[in-house]
Amino acid sequence: PQVKQKTPPVDASAFDVPMSPLLEKLQGEWLPTQLVQNGQALEQMLLGFGSRSFNRNETKVVFGGQVMLHAKMRVDEAHSPVRIDYLNLHRSSEGTISLGILDWVGDEVRICMSAAGKPRASDFTSDAGSGRTLSSWKRK
Repeated sequence: PQVKQKTPPVDASAFDVPMSPLLEKLQGEWLPTQLVQNGQALEQMLLGFGSRSFNRNETKVVFGGQVMLHAKMRVDEAHSPVRIDYLNLHRSSEGTISLGILDWVGDEVRICMSAAGKPRASDFTSDAGSGRTLSSWKRK
């Protein structure tokens, strides 16, 4: 009988990246100013229950005490907007890679991520059915 091949495991060492000026700039605690998932914007009053931290090249998003995202990051600043990849470390998405883009709007960082396994977002939109998450964050 033929054995079905599993998807090869992600090489986590590809996310063992040195600190860069961009990663340095992201360090610390952030508060959401916008969150749109698959075309659905989170109500303004609910944004107050969220936070995001960057510690070296790891990021964690928490809403109402629940971890929504925990990932290692690598960034490619040779592109505009900056390309950002997540190695997901959280629950059912653990070991998958999500691709996205990042830029700055004033002092806020804006990130648009595609669902794991989907092509990288090419713009900062999150339309219904896109599977993308668009978020903006200001320093706490």
